[in-house]
Amino acid sequence: MDAQARSGDWRVATLGTAIVQSRFRTLSRPATPFELMDDAVSYYRENFKPLFRISLWVYLIPIVFSLLLLAPMVYFDAISAGNPLVSLLLDYLGLFLLLPYLFVAPIVQAAFTTLAFRMIALGEPITFHSLWERLKPRFWYLIANQFLALLALSGLYTVLFLGYFLLVLAALFGAASLAGNSPTLGIILVSTLLLIITVPTLVLAALINVWFLVLPQIVVLEENTDAITAFSRALALVRPNLKHAVLSCLAFWGAQAVFMLSVMFLSFLVLGIVMGIIAIYADPEQIFTRWWLTINQLYESLSYVAYMFVMPAMYLTSILLYFDLRYRNEGLDIYEILQRGEG
Repeated sequence: MDAQARSGDWRVATLGTAIVQSRFRTLSRPATPFELMDDAVSYYRENFKPLFRISLWVYLIPIVFSLLLLAPMVYFDAISAGNPLVSLLLDYLGLFLLLPYLFVAPIVQAAFTTLAFRMIALGEPITFHSLWERLKPRFWYLIANQFLALLALSGLYTVLFLGYFLLVLAALFGAASLAGNSPTLGIILVSTLLLIITVPTLVLAALINVWFLVLPQIVVLEENTDAITAFSRALALVRPNLKHAVLSCLAFWGAQAVFMLSVMFLSFLVLGIVMGIIAIYADPEQIFTRWWLTINQLYESLSYVAYMFVMPAMYLTSILLYFDLRYRNEGLDIYEILQRGEG
């Protein structure tokens, strides 16, 4: 056994192409949610350059756009003397102008990453042109499916949010009546009731979302599906392994939450250091009051940069879940399918 095998990596030679697997033997057995996440990170690390390039193509526009908006925001914050109306209008104008792009960009990145996953397995060179040529026949199906999924999710999440809101109100009033004049007991009761309410709500949210999680992969890889039939195909894949799919969704959300908190902490740390340096020469409260929209815009730009680096791994978890569900339900040899270029 050579040194590479001893380290836990496995290479499967197919049609002259070496497919790199993580130590969990990607897609060769049913995987747990945490194995799927580990494999996604390993695959991203092993194929960082092409997958990051896709993310760079997608996020370059919002990054440049937010930085372009930063200059007029700095100017108007500088001359407005604490009146942020113009900067606020610029902020909402930027969001309004980017909204159509932000609707399309995530689903396109998911599709490009899915196609790149297959092309890497086949040893094909990945360029924007090659990805677009493969996506073009399915593009409008993808957009229509995304629009329908957004409508369905919006309705379902609205109902879920209203139910959660009513339960939170009931918990607050119930805790207040039970605690009487004891603030400490009231805080304990409210915290406990909110925890009891929030955990099942998150599970219900995952139960709602999981049916839509693998839709981009279905639309892009399965040529016999369209924007409508993709939903029934997702139902057929998820329903036999619903518990596994829901747990995977919750695990993915947990990883995303940790990432978002890390990004916020790092961004605030950087901004805090900058503010600390400025505070040596000026009043930090006055600076924040006057420049808070500029600071917010800078934070938004940093967030786009952070998402650009991390989102490929997030999309890879959905791709691996899609193939995992196919493996569980259909017993398919995933590598053989990838060799043939099939979905």
